[in-house]
Amino acid sequence: MTDRIPTLSVGTFALRFIELIRRHRLALAAFLVPLSIRIIPEILSGPYPVGWDIIAYYIPNTIDMASGNMNPWGIITSPPVMYAIVLPAYLFTKTNFVLIFKVLGPILYGFLGWSIFSFCQRRLHWSSNKALYAVLFISAYFVTLRIAWDAYQAELGLALFLLAESTQVVSSVKSASVRVFLLSLAVLSNQLVGVLVVGTQLWTLLRPSTNHSPRLIPLQLSPVALFLLILYATMQTPLGPGLSFVGPLANLSILTTNLSFLFYAYILLVPLVMLGIKLRERSVFTPWMIACVIGLALSEMPGHLFQDIGYRWVLLLSLPLLILAYEGYSRLRASSTFRARNLGVVLRAILIVSLSSSAILYAVLPAQSALPFYTMFPQYVPSSMVQSSLPSSDYPNVVNAMLWVDSHLSSDSVLITQQAFYGWARSYLSPDKQVVNSLLAPPNSVIGETGSYTHVFTIWWVSGKGWFQSSFPIGARPLVTFGDLAVYEFR
Repeated sequence: MTDRIPTLSVGTFALRFIELIRRHRLALAAFLVPLSIRIIPEILSGPYPVGWDIIAYYIPNTIDMASGNMNPWGIITSPPVMYAIVLPAYLFTKTNFVLIFKVLGPILYGFLGWSIFSFCQRRLHWSSNKALYAVLFISAYFVTLRIAWDAYQAELGLALFLLAESTQVVSSVKSASVRVFLLSLAVLSNQLVGVLVVGTQLWTLLRPSTNHSPRLIPLQLSPVALFLLILYATMQTPLGPGLSFVGPLANLSILTTNLSFLFYAYILLVPLVMLGIKLRERSVFTPWMIACVIGLALSEMPGHLFQDIGYRWVLLLSLPLLILAYEGYSRLRASSTFRARNLGVVLRAILIVSLSSSAILYAVLPAQSALPFYTMFPQYVPSSMVQSSLPSSDYPNVVNAMLWVDSHLSSDSVLITQQAFYGWARSYLSPDKQVVNSLLAPPNSVIGETGSYTHVFTIWWVSGKGWFQSSFPIGARPLVTFGDLAVYEFR
């Protein structure tokens, strides 16, 4: 008799688990389908990282946090929510950061898909089936895939923002606290998403049609106060001067380029957006889109920061525009214009086949075989999701080059790396090795910072190969070659 009790318990648990899966199967699909799309480039790239920001910024920042080399202001402005996930995962598993971020990427895209599903269900009042199809539509679009490629912080912030916006403004302290908590996490996930949160909160509080409990207004303003704290913290870091109007003069060409990118990113969606613009709950997107348009306009202003992040506002426009576009897509079949000749069904089929095939090719093809469409704005959109700060063909070569440098770098030696190679050096060199980051400038531009070292090395492509041809390390001699990469010595 006692032997049967565990069996019954396990059987009961299994039945309840199956029932839970059955009941929430569409929500689970909204998580698993984007995850499956995003995991393709991670599998194809093997043990190597995918995404520019991942290897160039996220991994070095995580290493600095884990080693205690980042001050509190730097941690706040990093910002911290993503690292609050990564660091415990590292401390618990003791695996390398490259693997952690490779696992995190697909999970975050799945989380974004699930948050879109919840938003469409709860805020837009769509059926579960329609919300799931919207997730499939949005997660296959190349701009959303570009966000998932390396903008993990923005991706996480958008997911949390959508979950917070899944409900209307609430009147009870408990429900308001949950919403404000999610908005605060969104602010702490990404500064640009923080701007969207601030804009949405102020818009909501100032709308005369919205009823607010006076005692909840201070609570609703707490994400705004948190954003101001992050802004103050940013001013205490080297990034601070970029927030002022110091640097390049107003640059109309950058605004023109960003507007061209906006046209490139969404021109194909315009007919669908026009069909879906009558969405009943479209006002939820108004402050979101206004903030993005203002950010885009500010890319003309003086100051490196405004100009460098202008294109990111175009990326953040993707979710509201794609949701409106899917509403338009869903109306094709019901439109009297197309219904008589079944043109709606044909157009819907063409759109789905085109979207799914382009998403698969974007996730699978290497940079050298990419579709021409994905090569039009290489400074904003990677030509392939398989690449990182280097072409995928260079991955084994850069690791072998770093291992060679690690075995030859003594205490009186230093390695200069351009930003494309910096994260690789931090990931594959021993912690005691000295690395100087030249950012996006040529390696020889920071020779003056290596005066006390006897030997100065760098890693770059051989002449005529690779990216950033104008940054070739002039004055350095090659020591050893690994494929298209070489280790150079300045002295």
